[in-house]
Amino acid sequence: MDILKDWLVYLLGVGIITVTLADVFMTVLFPRSSNRTLSRLLSKGTWRLFCGASKLPVVGSGVLSYCGSAILIVIVVFWVCALTLGFAVLVWPTLGSGIQSSQGDTPTDFATALYYSGYTITTLGIGDLVPTSTWWRMMTVLEAALGFSVITATITYLLSVYNALTRRNAFALSLYHRSTNGADAVHLLVQMKGFGQFEMATQNISDITRDLLFLLESYHAYPVIHYFRFREAKYSLARIALISLDLATLINTALAPKPYQPLIGSSAVTELENGGLNLLNQITNSFLGQGVLEQSSCKPDWRKRYFNAIEYLQKHGIEVVDDLESGADQYVAYREQWDQIVVGLAKYMKYSWHQINSSNE
Repeated sequence: MDILKDWLVYLLGVGIITVTLADVFMTVLFPRSSNRTLSRLLSKGTWRLFCGASKLPVVGSGVLSYCGSAILIVIVVFWVCALTLGFAVLVWPTLGSGIQSSQGDTPTDFATALYYSGYTITTLGIGDLVPTSTWWRMMTVLEAALGFSVITATITYLLSVYNALTRRNAFALSLYHRSTNGADAVHLLVQMKGFGQFEMATQNISDITRDLLFLLESYHAYPVIHYFRFREAKYSLARIALISLDLATLINTALAPKPYQPLIGSSAVTELENGGLNLLNQITNSFLGQGVLEQSSCKPDWRKRYFNAIEYLQKHGIEVVDDLESGADQYVAYREQWDQIVVGLAKYMKYSWHQINSSNE
């Protein structure tokens, strides 16, 4: 009976270690937003806790700015503690036989097993408990090697996450300043005018698309970036998506086809539109879900926004489409493809639509 009990304990320990190592592998070495890992569950759970805390009068929404960093700490602590627990479960039945105290009697309680496992996995050495058999010497070496590997992989992961986060913020700031410190893509479009024929616009749009696609892959590889929510809305993914997709939409529906066809029909504009839609679809599938989209109730006057953009373009000497009503219909049709997702994303990240869509901050 004792042998069966020991084997069940061993199986439990091996199971905990295997699940933890699989989570580390899927998060650090094979990261994809589609992976359903324990780290993803911890991330969502931590975000919900922070959202709940942000509703308290004494806390406020400012606490959400710390959520991303807190999630990284939670994930790292979980990995170390889970591995320590798994090896402690393995060590526990062998205390006093395979692992003994270097002086006096060997304690056989679970706390001692945790102490030995934690001492080993943090690569501090063996301490006052030593393995006395070849098997447990090898297991001690294995635990220390795994501890060192996980710590090293964790440091690499943290550096990669913050590098991607810095690049996202730089991209967001670039869009913010190029759209005249706001969220209206028409200002960005006018800035690309050059000498009147958008000579450099294709290259500028290609640069924006490149940063957008890098952002797409960053969210795909490091989903935890999604939970880095800054107080300033200009850093938000919703603002980035709004400016990028509205820029592509205005080019397709507002500019006169004949003089600006090289820009309208360019691969850069097509890639910008498709890349932005790809990003939003991935965010929907990985984070939002249809429930959040169904709750998105923002219905702005898109036609009014379109006509304001037309007036601004004409003011700066840019030719626009002849049939403005048809152009407005096309603009509305384009907006219906992505606007609800942007609104849902803003709501999920606890931004008001006014913060995302405001002209200035």
